[in-house]
Amino acid sequence: MHILSFSISAFLTYLYIKFMRKVKLGQYIREEGPDLHNYKTGTPTAGGIIFVSIAVIFGIIYNIPFSLILSLILFGFIGFLDDISSILKKQALGLRAYQKLFLQIIFSILIISYSTNSTIFGLNVSKITYYAFWIFTITGASNAVNLTDGIDGLAGWVWITSIIPLSIYAKDFSTVFLISTVLAFLLFNTRPAKIFMGDTGSLSLGAFIATFAMLHGLEKELIFSSSIFIIETISVILQVTSFKIFKKRIFKMSPIHHHFELLGWKEEKIVGVFSAINLIIALTVLGW
Repeated sequence: MHILSFSISAFLTYLYIKFMRKVKLGQYIREEGPDLHNYKTGTPTAGGIIFVSIAVIFGIIYNIPFSLILSLILFGFIGFLDDISSILKKQALGLRAYQKLFLQIIFSILIISYSTNSTIFGLNVSKITYYAFWIFTITGASNAVNLTDGIDGLAGWVWITSIIPLSIYAKDFSTVFLISTVLAFLLFNTRPAKIFMGDTGSLSLGAFIATFAMLHGLEKELIFSSSIFIIETISVILQVTSFKIFKKRIFKMSPIHHHFELLGWKEEKIVGVFSAINLIIALTVLGW
């Protein structure tokens, strides 16, 4: 059935691209982003609507854990609000940061409420500690994938190299429907991208992988299977902190994939190298 979900997702993504181009609705590129990206203005966005929706439908049919479905629906909803807001405002910024964070925290609490685990890194913890840890992790993972979604195909391919090793390690393949629909999306998102996933896709992918880790108690494994997402996030934190305190930038631009772009790396090279590094670290740490 994953072949069917792949095929349906690919076909609907193709139709979605044609529709968005016909009505002339597309992505607005951030002014602070690299000048190299200006040509991407107008590219259809919010493609996550398609691959998330198809994955949810097949997930429900095949009765995958409800918390996984919930992570896609709720965080996809936040992303959808952000994408629609951006399109209507005709600028790259959609929801305000505090609005997005508030919804992420509330929705994380709802997702965690379906977990039956009570340990973190193998230790029994209080309910408050458990909730606090996973609120931070689910919210952080969703934002990390969102930060990584800055060049064609990067977030999608890095996510694929994160979720597949994690799924094999957990011996749980309820992820297959989302993997297949994301791969279908990547047919159109790899450079030159004909569509972007938008926050609808990136926020839901991050929440999904964190929720999957929560269900299986894979806190440590999540860290190492998502190394690139973490590096991308740390690069932003370091850049902002350094500039505010020392008025100096560590990188030419953050997140770090933009730094390599400005060093002259082609987008395809960044995607390939980052995905390979992520996969190698994941396979090494998981013992393969």
